[in-house]
Order: sequence, then C-alpha cells, then structure tokens
Amino acid sequence: MKIAILGAGLLGSLIAHELITENRDVVIIEKNPNVAKAISNDLDCIVEEGDGERLDTLMSAGVADADWFIACTGSDETNIVSCGIVAEAFKNVKTIARTRNPYFASFKNTGKRILGVDYIINPEAETAEAIARIIFRGMSPEIIDVKEAGIQLRRIHCSSQARIIGKPLSDVRSLIGPEFMVPAVMRKGELIVPAGDFVFEEDDSAYILGEPSWLDRLFGPCKSTLRKFSSLVIFGAEALTSLLLQELGIEQIVAHTRRSRDRGALSLLGNPRIKVIDGNREALKALSTTFPDIEPINHQMSEERLIDEENIGSADIVLCLTSHQSINILTALLAQEAGARRTLALVTNDLYSNILDPLNINIVINEKTVVSGTILDRVRKAKIRRLYSFPRNEYELIEIQISKSFERLGFEIRNLNLPKGFLVTFIIHESKTIVPTGDTRIQENDLVGLIVKKEQIGRLESIFGA
Repeated sequence: MKIAILGAGLLGSLIAHELITENRDVVIIEKNPNVAKAISNDLDCIVEEGDGERLDTLMSAGVADADWFIACTGSDETNIVSCGIVAEAFKNVKTIARTRNPYFASFKNTGKRILGVDYIINPEAETAEAIARIIFRGMSPEIIDVKEAGIQLRRIHCSSQARIIGKPLSDVRSLIGPEFMVPAVMRKGELIVPAGDFVFEEDDSAYILGEPSWLDRLFGPCKSTLRKFSSLVIFGAEALTSLLLQELGIEQIVAHTRRSRDRGALSLLGNPRIKVIDGNREALKALSTTFPDIEPINHQMSEERLIDEENIGSADIVLCLTSHQSINILTALLAQEAGARRTLALVTNDLYSNILDPLNINIVINEKTVVSGTILDRVRKAKIRRLYSFPRNEYELIEIQISKSFERLGFEIRNLNLPKGFLVTFIIHESKTIVPTGDTRIQENDLVGLIVKKEQIGRLESIFGA
C-alpha cells in the first residue's frame, strides 16, 4: 500500500511515522524547505518539497500510484483544494482531508465524496465524540476508552489485588475465572505482553479486558465511576465545546427552532447543571445562544481567584478544553486540588507526555492521537480498527471484522497458525462477547480483537484478507 501525505506538521509526521512502522510505502509532500529537510532526516520515507496544490508537484511525488492521499496541512482550503485536484487527476486515489471549520464536521458520516474528498476528518468532532464516550462510561481513571461498546479495558494496580501477586497468569485465570484477558502489563515503565507463565508483582499495573459485567463480578465494580452527576464545568467556549454539547444531547436552538435533547443521553447524564467558562465574551454569547440551558461565565483563565470564585471544587466533572494545553493541564490540577470529583484535560500534542503520568490528572485526552487513529482506521485494509494504543506506542489493541474471504473460517484459534506475537483477546459473535480459548472458532462477520505490534499490521491484513 502506498500513501501520500500532504503536510509534515505534528499530525502529518505522526501519521507518516505510524504507517512507516507498519511497513507502508509513504511519501510526504511539504512546502516549507526547512520542514521538508528536517522530516527527511527523521523519517525513512520519500519527502517531496513542493506545493501540494500544484499538479506537477503531485505528479512528481508519485501520487498517481498511491492508494490514499491524506491532506493534513494547517489550512482547510489547501487540504480541500489539493484533494479535489487529486480526485480529478487520479481517479483511483482515495482522499482524506483534515478540516477544522465546524461546518465540515457535518459531512463526516455522509459516506459521499464532497468536493473531491472521500473522508473529511474534523479534529474537534472526533475529539468531542471520544470525550462523550468517556463521560457516558463513567469518567473513571481505571476504564480506558476502547471505542467498542461490548468490551471494556481497565488498568488496575496489582497492589489492590493481593490474590494475584506472586502467581502466574495461567493460575490467576483458573482462580478468578476465565472470562477475562490480560493483554498487557506495565512494569517499571516497560510494557509486557504476558504469556501463561508470567508472574505478577505488587508494583505492576495490569490491563484487564472483558465484558464490563464480567469484570465487575470478577474484580469488583470501578468505585470511581460516575454514572450520573449534577454539575459539569467546561473551560473553553470554542468549537470543541459546541460539538461536545451536541454529542451529550444538550438542547440547542438551530435556525430559531428548538431541538429537543437526546433523551437516551440525558438518562445517562442525569440532567446536570452545565457551566461554560471563557474569557472571550463573544464566543460565550454565540454558544449560549445555541445552547440556552448552559450557564455562560465570562472569566479570564489567568485570574488568580477563578477556582474559588466559581466554586470549581464542588463540581462533579471539570473538562478543560481550551486551545492552550498548558492552561488545560494546570486548570485540571487546580480543580482536582480544590476537590472536583473528576477532571479531564485536553492536550494537542506530545509536548508534556513525559510529565503527565506523575501529575495524576484523572483523564488526559490527546487530540493528535485521536485524529491519527481515525485516519489510520480509514486507511487500513481488512476492516481493521484501532481500539487502543498502549503506552510506549509499540503495541495496539485492534479489532477486525471477519469477512467470507478469510480462508480459515470455522477453524479453532489454536489451528489458525497465527504468527508468534498475535494474541486474540476477544470475539464478538452475534452481539455476544466471548473471551476466547484455543477451542473457540472464528466465524464470518465476527469482530475479533487482537494485540499486535504495529509493524505486524500489514501482515495481519494479508492473513485476514484485504
């Protein structure tokens, strides 16, 4: 598979790195000569210096032979125009454009090519969807968002599970029950994919995977889960907040018509009081005009007594969603210190990744990682979807939908002859979640979860069919 990427910024370089790790053929087009030179030294791929809105540049970069063209510069117009040129000149190349204009977010699920773009990826819309999932699943620091509703991934400290310390994994599953998997363990900063003879130590953090009710029964329910709450505070009145409020089903007025709340969403939320705090009066006014039930508060984030004056410590949930990641991190920490039950901080890149874990912010969500994951889901063959990328960015929990082209339909897992390092973690068969054993059979239309190294994704596609 060949992928052409326009733009070597934070997002473009991350996507390129991920695809190169998967042994894809990648070419990057970058207009800035300094950036082009730097990225060519960092990544093992072809870098074409030039303007992606020019046909001659696209031809020189070999876009005509690409399977995908991904436009992720900082300009919506450049991304859409370049995709339009590619669509017109190279009929067989599929296109993806990253756009930040909220208007384009409405086109993301149409399934139609718009202005030469097959898939429009709006970072705010994707991030809003991810945050809404986290809220609906209880805002628990233990529960990791894995997209798939029928399965749950938790991170537990082994010190809280005395019955597993000093025991091998095979004995633990016999002792506790077979209805869960341990796809990974974090030990002294190193991620380990454990075999049956792996022995748990007190300082380990184990990732456990299973159907939520099974995990509750085997390990006890997550005590930190917020199923319903009465107060929600959001810092930031930008496009992300508007899209999140829509995802949460909050009543809005569109074209002078009141749009009712999503009753299903409300039953999960518990009809909370919502405050939105921002120093931009006009942004707050626009947001409160669309969402009349929110309480807009015009307050500069840097004001010394903001947390006390607005009684942020009494909030059930505090979401820090401004465009400044340093402010988000500090505000989340201050809110936690003041007593807020749950906090979430938005970061836009990996600048602070090395210091975030010791800070113990309840939940941190990385916009760049969310968007890159969405794009990779589109590009990968065999209906592969990334559910979670483990720390250190080496292993992924992925999901594959099994098609009738899979040559080993009906085979037991032990007889699939999967390469070493492939771990089947769950199977969803006819809406029923199965934690597999060697006797479990793979059927058409099953959703199969696997732990794999990123460089094995391409091999996975060839095994399960493109």
